Amino acid sequence: MNNSRIIYIPRQLEAVIEPFLARKEAISIVGPRQAGKTTFIENLADRIKREGQKIRFITFEKRADLELFNQNIEDFKKIVQQYEVVFIDEFQYGLEGGQKLKYLYDTTPVKFIISGSSSLELTFQTGKYMVGRLIEFPLNPFSFREFLLARDKEIYNLLESMPHGDIFDFDLRNVFGREINAKLAGLLEEYMIFGGYPAAVLSEKPEEKKKILESIYEKYLLKDIKELLRLATDLELERLGKFLAGQIGRIVKYQELSNASGLNYPELKKHLNILVKTYVVSFVLPFFVNKRTELVKNPKVYFNDLGLRNYSLADWRALELRNDAGNLAENYGFILLKNFFGGHIKYWRTKAKAEVDFIIEKEQSVYPIEIKYVSKRLVGKSLFSFIEKFKPPTALILTKDYLGEEKIGKTKIKFIPLSYF
Repeated sequence: MNNSRIIYIPRQLEAVIEPFLARKEAISIVGPRQAGKTTFIENLADRIKREGQKIRFITFEKRADLELFNQNIEDFKKIVQQYEVVFIDEFQYGLEGGQKLKYLYDTTPVKFIISGSSSLELTFQTGKYMVGRLIEFPLNPFSFREFLLARDKEIYNLLESMPHGDIFDFDLRNVFGREINAKLAGLLEEYMIFGGYPAAVLSEKPEEKKKILESIYEKYLLKDIKELLRLATDLELERLGKFLAGQIGRIVKYQELSNASGLNYPELKKHLNILVKTYVVSFVLPFFVNKRTELVKNPKVYFNDLGLRNYSLADWRALELRNDAGNLAENYGFILLKNFFGGHIKYWRTKAKAEVDFIIEKEQSVYPIEIKYVSKRLVGKSLFSFIEKFKPPTALILTKDYLGEEKIGKTKIKFIPLSYF
């Protein structure tokens, strides 16, 4: 195992994954390159080893390990069945990996924990063979909480001392004063500029952060995507990425994307699908009572890491100097909500163009969430329209540093700083 690895920042995934470590099912850690998967499973392997279990750590970046798996699965099995837990990093490089992992799972008592990049091969081919045998967990770049743990542990500890619970049940008595709120807002703005990729977060100087993000974007993401799409050139792909970066928080218009990228409609859809599967962007569907309607309407687009988004536009300016500060804050709101609710996020827009940023459907109720990155009370007409139509129990307005609570009819509206989550 690599002893010269970077400082380990504990990940929120540790608590999520803990109940599944004692189960038989294999565990798959997936996510974008450079998000910290190898560091995560190395740390997990060290911990399990200290607890007294026999572990074996294998990486398919090591040719001998990969060739044994690819060419002689019986000999590979003889080695791994000597251990209680076997970790396999960069699993996507294995030939017929899903089929062979199923064979190993079915014929040995070993607990397998695999990880790999956002390769479609890992996600789909492995999953196809391992139905009912594999539990998949995404490891994304650092969340804002993980960023704080790396950058300012005192502030992190203050946030962690707040009672944890449902975001909609947040108790406004658990708040900080002006100075801490201002410090939190400053740290969040740094996160919104440079994102959460661990190597960028752990670098001190802005120029180092920019260089690291350039490397991640050019060396890993574009390279992976080019291979998956079998592209001879990445010109259209770069055009598409740059255009999407300028569209965060907006409804996708496929004709505009096609014109901007030079891709016809089938090729455009193929490129967009790969950008989603490689964790570059996410799409949010509109909320309709008729669920079939949602599937045919145009989505809104968000980047999964704002550092990569800002790199693609070569724009590193502070938020107060930008005309897209509101879009950045809304995109951060999406990243935050995705950590809470996974893919169960919608937006609401009417023919009259009333729009609410995000809608969460939960326990037969709908909850509207607006991102208003300001230091004052601001309730838009669209939110009033949504409340009048759907009568949600709670509505959230996530702000820069404004706190408050009020009622519209029977709906409780909470104003909470974005940085509190």
